[in-house]
Amino acid sequence: MSIALFTDFDGTLIPPEMVRRDPTLPPELDLALRELSHKIPLAVVTTKECAFVEPRVPYAKAYACINGIEVRAIGYVAVADGLASVELERLLASAKRLDALVEAKRTRDGRLAGITVDWRDSSKPPEGLEEVLAEAERRGLKTLRYARHPFADIYGADKNKGDAVRLLKALLGVDYVVYMGDSENDLPAWAEADVRIIVRHSLNKDLLVEGAVPIAYEELPRYIRQVLSNMAC
Repeated sequence: MSIALFTDFDGTLIPPEMVRRDPTLPPELDLALRELSHKIPLAVVTTKECAFVEPRVPYAKAYACINGIEVRAIGYVAVADGLASVELERLLASAKRLDALVEAKRTRDGRLAGITVDWRDSSKPPEGLEEVLAEAERRGLKTLRYARHPFADIYGADKNKGDAVRLLKALLGVDYVVYMGDSENDLPAWAEADVRIIVRHSLNKDLLVEGAVPIAYEELPRYIRQVLSNMAC
């Protein structure tokens, strides 16, 4: 039976408070994942752009980016059908007027596929956010709000991380998937996984995921080392 590790990026491989300041993997975790990638396929399933995560995890076999809208694996590249880039571009101007960091997420060919409104440096959501999200929904765009995380996402296609896990599992030809994540947008991926790992940090202490193994972020390198040790037995 073949096995693969699929992992979220933001909040799982990088602590949520560090993603904007220093979005690089800690050396110990990076080395452990590199070594693991020589044993089993590793895939990143993320809301970030592929252009953002590929240089940071270059040893992954596959990437599902922008919440599964763009998938890249072993020569296969696909972008979701019906991507509403024009509607997103029209919404982007409204989003940029908010008092928050607005991240425009584009596919490799330059099409706008997602927008994140991020207020991690503030104590509350920016004024006008609900109006922007309501406008997005009127335009037929997918919106995601989070109970515990200080950001909101808007996407130009109705994809999720569960779709990405199913596709990557088929592309990589694996039977058994371990999925690591940290937030509500990982729920569809956990539902598709055989083993669920929730990486605990300051923003998700109360998030419950049925059947998931909790691992503190600080313990993640040691856990991966233990996996490697078990595989060597």
